[in-house]
Amino acid sequence: MKLFIFRHGQAESQKTTDEVRELTDRGREDTKRVVSGRIADMQSITEIWASPLVRAQQTAHIAASYFPALKIQISELIIPESSPAIAMSWLQSINQQNLSILLVSHQPFVGELVNKLCGKPAEFYPMGTSSLALIEAPVIAADMGELLWLDHA
Repeated sequence: MKLFIFRHGQAESQKTTDEVRELTDRGREDTKRVVSGRIADMQSITEIWASPLVRAQQTAHIAASYFPALKIQISELIIPESSPAIAMSWLQSINQQNLSILLVSHQPFVGELVNKLCGKPAEFYPMGTSSLALIEAPVIAADMGELLWLDHA
């Protein structure tokens, strides 16, 4: 499985709740720049999954604009405080040959997921806003992934 892990773009400061924070203009531009810079590498994407939080949804919509045939799917399993172990079990349950998923989510979840999949200590691979990683893994489990690349805004 190929797993593209994308942290949402820069978001505005706290609003009434964390869930409704939107991308800033810089966040939108950074997202477009990172995706357009890797568009050739992302042609294998078969599914797009995003957190239900507004900033992740906006980031996913920008990425999905490059893949008009794909519909964004929502998962509560990839919110900021999600468990990487639970997410890996979910991903393994949908793992199919030639499946290539784009996950759009948040810190600390994305950083923990990347590092667990690759068998690295916490925060080994940093995931700033609009960071995009590609991990390839025969099995979605801790220590089974290989980081092919990691781009930052």
